[in-house]
Amino acid sequence: MSTLAFNDTIFAQEALKAFTAKLAPLRAFSRSLNGEASKVGDTVIVPYISAATATTFNSSTANYQTAGGTVTHNTLSVNQHKIVNFDITDLQSANSSAARFDDMAAQAGRALGDHVLQNIWKLITTTNFGAATITTLEANYTLASLIEFRKTLAGRNVDVDPGMCNFIHNTVVGATLLGTTNVLNAYQIGDSQAARQGTLGQLVGFPTYETNILPTAATSLVAFATHPDAISVAMRYLQPLAADEYMAVERAEDPSGIVMGYRRSYNQATGVMYGSFECLFGTSTGLTLGLVHGTKPTAA
Repeated sequence: MSTLAFNDTIFAQEALKAFTAKLAPLRAFSRSLNGEASKVGDTVIVPYISAATATTFNSSTANYQTAGGTVTHNTLSVNQHKIVNFDITDLQSANSSAARFDDMAAQAGRALGDHVLQNIWKLITTTNFGAATITTLEANYTLASLIEFRKTLAGRNVDVDPGMCNFIHNTVVGATLLGTTNVLNAYQIGDSQAARQGTLGQLVGFPTYETNILPTAATSLVAFATHPDAISVAMRYLQPLAADEYMAVERAEDPSGIVMGYRRSYNQATGVMYGSFECLFGTSTGLTLGLVHGTKPTAA
């Protein structure tokens, strides 16, 4: 194969950077992410605390060795396997540069991240988390909407201290919030995120994340605020059974534990190199009172 020196480790790391950036909203959930090898269908336990109460010390009935709080767990099956493929011919390789392949890797990483998030967002339904707290046009979502989300969560005894819950929104709601007077005025007192960087940062105690793939077909979901224990996510590395059959096999993992797999092979008959980026993960609902969502009116 007449190809440039193909550095698989660098190639996989370029994809990982885009994959990890796309999966930034995972910080909003309880998660078990690491690069340990696993098989499709293996289970992972993700603990979460559904209730914790304070009491007065009593040496006989409420001492230091009395059970307290309700610590439960989700048993997740890592049974969702998403993959993004690419192929490169000998001629394409001969006429391309390493920089062009890095762009391809980044594009594949972003596409894989979209696949993963889409399956997590599917959990946000009225069946799992109840009716929407707010239903209005996307252009009507303001800081008052976030305050309403916060009030609802607090009323359910969900911890809404700054940074405990997160706000995730689509691009239209994000643009609306960026354009609100209160957010823009924050620039005048030194908060440059909105005006200079185009990011909302933290609003009413919620770190914010934007995504352009919230499901709209069934629920018209446009935004939600969530405690980490509302949804659990587990991710593991899928080890090839016959790694030596490939030209290259890489496990790419970032410090947070987000992990993806990379495989490369070559068809001698056609002169085509094939590559794949993959992610093995599982999801489940947890604390169902810990998530509130907003929708837009469905079309008549």
